[in-house]
Amino acid sequence: MSHSHRRAARPARKRRAGIALVVLAALTLLLLVAWLWALPAYVDQRLSRTLAERTGRQVTIDDVAITPWRSRLTLEGLSIAGQDDTAVFAGRRVVAILDWHSLFAPGWRFERVDLEAPRLQMIWHSGGEWNLARLLGGDEGGGGETMPLRVARLNVSDGRLDWINRRPDEPLTLTLENLDLEARGYDNTAQRPFGLRGEADWNGGTLEGEGEMGFSPWTVDVDLTAEQVALTTLSGYLAHVVRAQPAAGTLDARIRLRAGRASDAGTRVRGRGQVAGLEMRDPESDDPIARAERFAVEGLTFVSAQPRLTAERVTLEAPWLKVVIDEGLDTNLDAWRPPQSSNAGSEGGGMRYAIDTLAVEQGAVAFSDRHLPRPFELDFSALTGEWRQISSAREGDGRLSLEGRVADGSPLRIEGAFDPLGKAMQGNLNLHFERLQLGTFAPYLRAFGGYAIEQGQATLDLDYRLEQGRLQARNHLVLRQLQLGEEVDASATDLPLKTLVGVLKSDDGVIELDIPMRLPLDNPGSVDFGSVAGQAIREALENLVSSPLETLSEVAGGDGEDGSDADNDSGTGQTSGARSDAEATDSDEDGPAALYERARTRQ
Repeated sequence: MSHSHRRAARPARKRRAGIALVVLAALTLLLLVAWLWALPAYVDQRLSRTLAERTGRQVTIDDVAITPWRSRLTLEGLSIAGQDDTAVFAGRRVVAILDWHSLFAPGWRFERVDLEAPRLQMIWHSGGEWNLARLLGGDEGGGGETMPLRVARLNVSDGRLDWINRRPDEPLTLTLENLDLEARGYDNTAQRPFGLRGEADWNGGTLEGEGEMGFSPWTVDVDLTAEQVALTTLSGYLAHVVRAQPAAGTLDARIRLRAGRASDAGTRVRGRGQVAGLEMRDPESDDPIARAERFAVEGLTFVSAQPRLTAERVTLEAPWLKVVIDEGLDTNLDAWRPPQSSNAGSEGGGMRYAIDTLAVEQGAVAFSDRHLPRPFELDFSALTGEWRQISSAREGDGRLSLEGRVADGSPLRIEGAFDPLGKAMQGNLNLHFERLQLGTFAPYLRAFGGYAIEQGQATLDLDYRLEQGRLQARNHLVLRQLQLGEEVDASATDLPLKTLVGVLKSDDGVIELDIPMRLPLDNPGSVDFGSVAGQAIREALENLVSSPLETLSEVAGGDGEDGSDADNDSGTGQTSGARSDAEATDSDEDGPAALYERARTRQ
């Protein structure tokens, strides 16, 4: 071929090569466009199918957008169906920075995932499993192959979390709103937990948390801080601790929560907290039965395995307690016992409770006895002291030391051992009341003495022994300047009470009585308190008649309640015409000896 022909062929070959390159570039571009056009549909289909297989629920995605040069995947309207038309997960927008290997390898890898306004329902079923464990934790014993899911960093903004606990008979739900969360290092193919930190609004307060969590196996180890959370938020859980129901109060707490692999005793909670403005109500009448300016707990520990709730110290500032004895001699104090408390402390029988120290500062009690014909009310104030070693696992412990004042300003002191959490009432208590105004106790004195009280003071030393459902009491009563008024109930006693008061008074106007008593707590109405009072008077008279009866005659003064004269000769048949005043008094119907005999033989 000549040189000129070769020179003419070169441009032709170049043109053909250029055309081929253009065609190849066009085909490549067309394929790229087609791939980019089909990729969102492919991702939509693959993600929907994978999530549906993993959760066993219907999955929908409204729109998928891909930005290849930024490796960004955007999902609009991602939803995983739940029950009752409520999605178990719903996200307005999910933006993920994708590791491109995920398109060609099993599973998914993300460098970063941002969730905008997601809503998640985490359901703890009665059997202990979580609703999203298969998705978030792999197969976990299901026998299938785990789908790899790795997220280097997860950010949640403006989210909502509903934690639904279906293990109790009545499901409990705790809701967090405006949730901002950051999680790092999530990998469902590894057993190590991932780190997380976040904060949320919790029923008017805030909750912050930081720690670790894992789904396969289930693991929680987080530090939580709650501030200004309404106590009613936890009503469902408090119902397992005490029957009384919270009506007001805000919670501040610092706790550490461990569960699953992070704990060797089931769910474990350790921390401290306080409730300001506490108010509790009776579960039956809905009446307020307690208030406190501040209720603080230190050293709180709860474990769910062999359930136990303990506290190192509980402090009540300015508490107020309402105590009512009703017409049937039952009290409202049962509201403070844990549900099924009859089993408390027994092996395998309910939750156990223990408080090392219960401190009371400037407390008050409103006491009301409605079983009397005229209701009796009495207030106690300035109550300050401590109750130590309260426990449902022991009986007869619980060292109590408390001081305060009665409504009229009289001081009181309570000391002894008594545990209100024990399954049986056991203990020993000493109650000391100094110089009480007897008018305060007029309803009781009307019921048991039959007379109104015009004036008088009482000092009481009450020793109570609670043992096997019975109350044994040894009560020492000192009465000063007692004056009886008009008779209000003639049937209350058949003893001449006014005359007896005159007999029993010492020169300085003091009467001392020892009143023993045995009371079955399951049937307190079976006790005849009139007989108890009569027994005390009889013993006091027996002590007096060990001295010459002349002394009794002088004290009685012959002014019997029936108006008879103690010096009147009633003709007893004695042969001697001259009798001493004592002998005459002995024969009188209401003389001291007769009074003694009537009191001695009265049952």
